[in-house]
Parts: sequence; C-alpha cells; structure tokens
Amino acid sequence: MTKYNYFTYAIMNTIIFLPYFLFTIIGNTYHTILNGWFPLIIFYAFQNTGTFLINSFGKKVNTRELLLGFLILAIVGAICGALAPFSTIWIELSALFMGIAVSILLPLYTTTKYHEKHFYRTTMKSKHYLFALLTIIIIVPLTLFTANSNHPSLAFVIYGVALSICYISLRRMPKYPIAKSHSFHFSSSSFILFILFTLLLFVIKATRETNFQILTVLLIVSILITMTVLTLMIIKSKIHLQLPRFIYFFSFIQGMIVNFYLLYGTFFALSQKSSTYAIYNIYMPYGLGIILSLFIGNKIISYFKQCHPLSVINIAFVLGVLFTVIPWTISIGGFLIGFFSSLQAVKLNRFAYDATDSFKDSSLLLRSSWAKLGSIINQMCFFFFILLSSFINHIPLNEVFLALSGKTFYYKNQIYTDLKTTAILIITIIGCLLLFGSWKLKRTHKNIN
Repeated sequence: MTKYNYFTYAIMNTIIFLPYFLFTIIGNTYHTILNGWFPLIIFYAFQNTGTFLINSFGKKVNTRELLLGFLILAIVGAICGALAPFSTIWIELSALFMGIAVSILLPLYTTTKYHEKHFYRTTMKSKHYLFALLTIIIIVPLTLFTANSNHPSLAFVIYGVALSICYISLRRMPKYPIAKSHSFHFSSSSFILFILFTLLLFVIKATRETNFQILTVLLIVSILITMTVLTLMIIKSKIHLQLPRFIYFFSFIQGMIVNFYLLYGTFFALSQKSSTYAIYNIYMPYGLGIILSLFIGNKIISYFKQCHPLSVINIAFVLGVLFTVIPWTISIGGFLIGFFSSLQAVKLNRFAYDATDSFKDSSLLLRSSWAKLGSIINQMCFFFFILLSSFINHIPLNEVFLALSGKTFYYKNQIYTDLKTTAILIITIIGCLLLFGSWKLKRTHKNIN
C-alpha cells in the first residue's frame, strides 16, 4: 500500500465530512421531495446507521475485501451524483450508496493501515503526511467550490476520480493473514436497531430541515418508541463484550460529545446568528481541529506523559463543551472538540486493535458502531429536552424547529433560553460520564499507554 498512500490517507480522512457538505450544498439545488432536502436526509440517516446494517449479517468477510467493495459502492454513488442533472432519482441513489459506504469506510481503511504496520512493519513517512495535508488543502476547497458553481454535479466527478485513485492504490495492498469465518448468522437485534435508528434519524433530519408540522409529532412518537425498544433490548439481551469495556464506554461518549457540539452549534448559529456564522464559526473550527489532529495530535499528547492519554483528552472535552455554550468562545470549543475527538478516535482504535488477536479485523468497526450509538442517543436526548423545555415555556411545537433553523425569529429569545437549558442538561450527563470513566480508568487501566 505504498503507491499514492498519502493521497489515499488524505481522501479517506475527509470522507467523514466532505460528502456531507456535498449533499448539504448540492442536494437542495434539485427539485426533490421535502423541499429539496431529501438527498441530504437519506445520506445523513444511512451514514449514521450503515454499520448496524452491516453488523446484521454475521458472515465474516475480510476487511480488505469489505474496504474494496464499499469503496466501489462509494464510487458508484459519486457517478450517480454526477448524473443528477438528468433526473433527481440519481442524486437520491447517490445519497443512499454514499451514506452506507461512508458509514464504514474510515474504520475499514484504518484497520488495513494497522494490518500493514502489524504484519509488514511499514508505515507512512513524515513527508507523506505533509503531502496528505497538501492534498486535503487542494481537494476539499476545489470540490466545495465546484459544488457552489453553476455545474454542481461536477463536484461528484472530482470526488469520484479521487475515490477511484484510492481504489487503484488500495487494490494493490497485500492479503493479510487474518482468519475469517465462512458461517452465516443473521443478527435480528442489530437489524432492528438499524431500522429503528434509520427511521428516527430520518425523521429528526427531516424535522430540522423542513416545515412540515406532522414531522414534529412523528419525531416525538419515534423517540418514545426507540427508547422503549432499546430499554427492552437491554433488559432481555446479554451483551457479549469482545473488547475492553473502556473502549466501548469512551467511544460512546465521543459520539455524544461530537453530536452535541454539532447540534447545539448549528441551532445556536441559525436561530441567533446566520448560516454564514454556522459555516465559519461552527463547522470550520471543528473541521480544522480534525485535520490538525491527524498531523500533530500525538505530539501534543506526548507533552503529558505523566497522565493517561484518555484522561488528558477528557479534560479537553470538558473545556470544549463548556466553551461551546459561551457565545464568544464557541469556535474555540469546536476546535477543541474536533481536535481531541479525532485524537481520541486514533487512541481508541489503537487500543481496540491491540486488545485481541482473534478480533483484530473487526475491532475498529465495532468501536465505530459504539461511537455512532452515542451520537444517536445524544440526538434523542437533545430533541427530547428541547421539545420538553419549549413545551414548558409555551412555545408551539410546530414553531420550535422553525425557530431553531432560523426560519422565524419570533421566539428567538425563548429558543435561546431553551437551548441553554438543553445544553446544561446534556453537559451534566456528559460530565458525569467523563468523571466516572476517568475514575474507573485510573483504577483499572493504569498500565495502558
């Protein structure tokens, strides 16, 4: 995996946010249902739940084969997006294919990188990381600029070419000596979670982006049904943990924190400021944090050798969420959360991969699933609290999301109060989880480096 490895590294690490921006910018330029937001809603739902669908099928396919297969699916999605000017069905198919592929590609790619180091002792050189940074600096603005042009579908062409180069590079990687099971087992619980979470996230995203009042009622019903089913599944099922507990725990919290920042930041910007503020003060600091973390994250954490790396990250998370709820420091909070969430993902991936010999090939995908679970649970809590707070303050439910998305400023001050209340409740939950996790980590995992 040496040829174009810096290019592949760059593209794979932009796949967690660049396709989302593409569908945000391009999706509503076509006349689809739900006021043009249908492609983005499809992508968003499947991006967050695709791993649960894949985990439903117990056939153990080698990570190398999965990576190449889902990369082809992403390329097909890009081709469909390029055909959008001919029919809106193409942009919707693109959202479906890209959503499923994006949900799984990064953990699969990271696993192959670990295999490469573990079995063949080969890693990227320092100059390759610099080339990767330059690639990101070129590809991301070029793609987004094209998406904002008079021919937005060409952005999918550019992205499809980039993904094709990645496929050519990754196809040459060796076959790793990882055993796989040829037995097939369908996991009904994982499939039920996929169905529930997909419907829930579809309704959540549709409620946020459109002004259809019936969706607010569906959202409340969906949250209650999902919470009930989850409770029953937890009570009746026995979870077999194949990795150390702290990996699941901190992956879950990471998903909660990232989702909290993006939800709160987006709603604060749209309801109190503007969409431009959201781009430059919410998303850009967060994205810069992620990118810089890929290149200097380990150097920063090395200055705190006397502390466990996850404890240092937890402190940064606390500062990040606190800065998020202060209007003049929200960008600093976004940068901290982007930087340290990316760094934590790297650390947890390493711990998960090293924790077992028999489960290396699937360890990162499982860890990623728990981060997605934390993100989904946070969304449920966030919307439950915001709707409850708005109900107490006598704001009509059908007006809540109009105010949050900046479509009306009639309830601007009340919505800001409800956002603050919701943020305090979520931060309290996150803070308690971080304190408990740090305490437990200090007691039971002192020797993890």
